[in-house]
Amino acid sequence: MYDGLSALLAEKWNFDFVWISSFCCSAAMGLPDAGIVGPEDILSVIRCVHRSINLPIVVDIDSGYGDAVKAHHVVEAMARAGAAALCIEDNPISKRCSLYDGYDRELVSVEEHVARLRAAKAGVQAAHSNCRIIARTEALVAGMGVKEALRRATAYADAGADAVFIQSLDATGNEVLTFGREWKRRTPLFIAPTRLPHVTKKEFFAAGISHTMFANQGLRAAHAAVDRTFKALAEGECSLPIESEISTVKAVAAQVGAQKVVDLEALIAGTNGHSVPVRAKKPAQIRIKSSRKLATASR
Repeated sequence: MYDGLSALLAEKWNFDFVWISSFCCSAAMGLPDAGIVGPEDILSVIRCVHRSINLPIVVDIDSGYGDAVKAHHVVEAMARAGAAALCIEDNPISKRCSLYDGYDRELVSVEEHVARLRAAKAGVQAAHSNCRIIARTEALVAGMGVKEALRRATAYADAGADAVFIQSLDATGNEVLTFGREWKRRTPLFIAPTRLPHVTKKEFFAAGISHTMFANQGLRAAHAAVDRTFKALAEGECSLPIESEISTVKAVAAQVGAQKVVDLEALIAGTNGHSVPVRAKKPAQIRIKSSRKLATASR
């Protein structure tokens, strides 16, 4: 999830929540996911998505953008902006996307990440919010093994994290499924199975995983479609050959609510246009406890 239009499409297809991803937001700005995009950039996306949809918004905030004090203030601002949950990972400040190859992975100490989590919980309280804190560990990505991942996740849950996020690059899915089966706590378990597209929701749920996010498929689909379309336009004489393969202007206008502008103008002018519905927006909350239904999200 990286903008209002992708959020509207996620809501259209009845996902349980949306995930604002630093990978997607960075790519949408033409940048690598390497800690370059900052909290103000992500705040802008949160506000845009919060204005556009009523689904709970879960936000990837990397390692908190600084020390524990900085994390506190970032969390407070994002909770006030409408985030239902914020995910903080145990990477160093100079994070590199876990999906990028070619990096030696070093994580901060458990103690340092626990300090971030406690600061984050205090930030939520300062915002007078019901926002949840998700503690993400990159222990499997760093090659530390399931035992270390469980040790870290347990410490983070003990520190007050409302949920745990486990990331893995193991294409077989065995690491994640093993972690899920050995995670004996009731604390919910999130994953983003980008590298294991063959593992089904039922398999994840059977292993004890409660929330799964389709990590970056939306942005990757958009990238492929735009690249294909621009190639055809650059090489062709007109746009006719690709018109049947892309959305119509009317479809996009309908998705973003263009009719509301017509209705509002009619209302202001006092003509017989459609009335503009006024709907109070209730704060969206993510279900952060395990249930019989696996919660899924698009980003």
